[in-house]
Amino acid sequence: MTTRVEQFGDVRRLRMSSVGGRLVGIDVSAYVVRGVMIDTGFHRVRDEVTSAIASLDVEGVIVTHWHEDHAGNVAALARLGMPICLAPGTESTLRAQPEIQLYRRSIWGRPPALESPIVPFVPSGFECVHTPGHSDDHHVVWDAETGTLFSGDLWLAIRSRVLHSSEDPYEIVASLRRAAALSPSRMFDAHRGLVENPVAALNAKADWLGEMMEAIAREIAEGRGDREIVNRLLEGEYRSAYISAGDYSRRNLVKAVRRRVSSTSS
Repeated sequence: MTTRVEQFGDVRRLRMSSVGGRLVGIDVSAYVVRGVMIDTGFHRVRDEVTSAIASLDVEGVIVTHWHEDHAGNVAALARLGMPICLAPGTESTLRAQPEIQLYRRSIWGRPPALESPIVPFVPSGFECVHTPGHSDDHHVVWDAETGTLFSGDLWLAIRSRVLHSSEDPYEIVASLRRAAALSPSRMFDAHRGLVENPVAALNAKADWLGEMMEAIAREIAEGRGDREIVNRLLEGEYRSAYISAGDYSRRNLVKAVRRRVSSTSS
C-alpha cells in the first residue's frame, strides 16, 4: 500500500493506492482541512490513515458515501472513538456490510462491518449536500468559508462514460447542477485531485452527460441495440467492463437511458 501527502494551501491530500489499483491506474484520496478529514480511504491503508489522523490533529471525519474506497476505515475509526459525520443511509449500509464484487475487493479490499457506536461529529463551517446518482447516499462537502467543494465521486471527469450498474445518470446531472450552484472557487475530486475552474467543470459534465443521454435515447428510438450504441456513441466498451463482469461499463449508461425510455413510454 502507498499513501502520499500533497499540500494545496490549507488542504492536505492523502493520496492512497493499492497494488491492484496501480495496475488499473486508479487511486483514491482523503482530504484534511481545519482539523476535519473528508473520507477515510480503503481498509488496507487503515494504519496509514490512523497515523495521519494523529499527526495532522484530526478532530473528526466526514464520510461522503458508503463505497469501500471512501468509507473503508469507518469501522476502525469508530472503534477508536473518532467522531464521525455520515448520513443515516451510509451508516446503515456499513453496518449491513454489503457484498461487493470481486474486482472491487481485489483493488480495495472488503472492510469489516461497522459494529461500534458512532460518536456524532458536527463540523463547524462545513455542509454536507445530498448529491445522489453515484449512490443513493452520496454527499458532497461544502466549505463555504473558503469556497471549497469536496466532491467525492460526483464529478470524476467531464466525459466519464463508465458507470456502475447501480448508478443513475439522470440523478447525477441534477446533482452536478446542485453542486455548481454553490459557486465553488476550488474543488477537490476524490480520484482526480484539484479541479481547475470547478463551476465550469461541473456544468460541462452535466451538459455533456445530458446531451449524450439524449443522443442515446434517439438511438434507442431507432431500434439499435446496446452494443451498437456503445460502439457508435461511446467509442466502444472499456476494459473495466470485462474486469468487472459488466458492473462497471459504458453499456450501463445505455441501459440506464433504456430504463428511463421504457418507464416514460409505459
